[in-house]
Amino acid sequence: MPIRKEELPVHSKVFVFCIAALIGFILRQLGIPIPYMLGGIVSAFFIKTFRDNSLKWSPQLRGLMLGVAGYGIGSNCTAETFLKLSQETIGIFGACLSTLFVSVCVSVYMARHTFANLLSSLMGCMPGGLTQMTLMMEDYKEADENVVVVSQCLRLFVVEVSVPFLAINLFGGTLTKSASLGLAAATVNDILSVFQTGWLVMIPLALIGQALAKRIHMPTWQLLGPILLTAVYACFFGRTPRVPAPVMAFAQLNIGLYIGTMLDRDKLLKTRALIPNVLIGSLLMVATSAVVAVIVSRLYGFSSITAFLAVAPGGIAEMCLAGLEMNENVAVILTYQLIRVIMLNVVVPLGIRKYFGDGTTGAKA
Repeated sequence: MPIRKEELPVHSKVFVFCIAALIGFILRQLGIPIPYMLGGIVSAFFIKTFRDNSLKWSPQLRGLMLGVAGYGIGSNCTAETFLKLSQETIGIFGACLSTLFVSVCVSVYMARHTFANLLSSLMGCMPGGLTQMTLMMEDYKEADENVVVVSQCLRLFVVEVSVPFLAINLFGGTLTKSASLGLAAATVNDILSVFQTGWLVMIPLALIGQALAKRIHMPTWQLLGPILLTAVYACFFGRTPRVPAPVMAFAQLNIGLYIGTMLDRDKLLKTRALIPNVLIGSLLMVATSAVVAVIVSRLYGFSSITAFLAVAPGGIAEMCLAGLEMNENVAVILTYQLIRVIMLNVVVPLGIRKYFGDGTTGAKA
């Protein structure tokens, strides 16, 4: 049980951060997606539960780190992305809408057969929406943080494990022998990338994007503003520098630590009833993606593996990396995954706001 009431001092928060970083590093070596964000969530939850229930994390720092994440997503967009979008509109939007439709059906079923309400179920089942939905849930009093976070984490785990497995065993994918760098080389390259100052362009883009999005009352403006402004910038001026891995890891850690402090142990125990629904729902989304992949591959001439990785409800980085390791068309995978993420970050929040209101009257303190 928590044993202290006062807030942790700064040096203790540094200790918490280091624990989260260590967990994230271990998860990264195990090939777990968004390892540092998950490391932050896990460490913050356990420390808050068993040591200090007053543990909080800076919302201002979290907001800045969302700008980093938004830039990271938007920087994947190029003029080629929009060219492919114009040529393959039916396939791209059909793939996106099919997984969204399945997630909505699972959410409705969950809301009717468990204690979770419809809003929490929707936010918990949206494909690829861990950061986005955990950010948006703060605006709605009726959204249960525990349902959203646990459902998203479990969904992510199921998808990221099952998709590469099916790509290899169902669609016949094979890993290349030189698919990835060794651990030591990758670590050195990650550290050196911080000193390549070209990535500093992200700072004004992220801040201006957040300011503009806030001014026009865009939902989840801290994340959406940088995504859209960076995407526009990349289309007109070429691909922007990537965020160095250590910087992105730092951002993931702070976002994860903030999310982890929002969890409550007693309420979390109740979410056990949701596990079968989330598991079945996640597998249904993956199965739907497999069917859509066959259609898309025949429609546009991609290999079935490329199509499956392109339409699967996983993360951009994870699906592109899997494609690289299997020597597939990463450009196609990137385009489909990026459009899905943009749709999730733009269309879904607008749809939730339209159906449930803007959340301002019932916003959480």
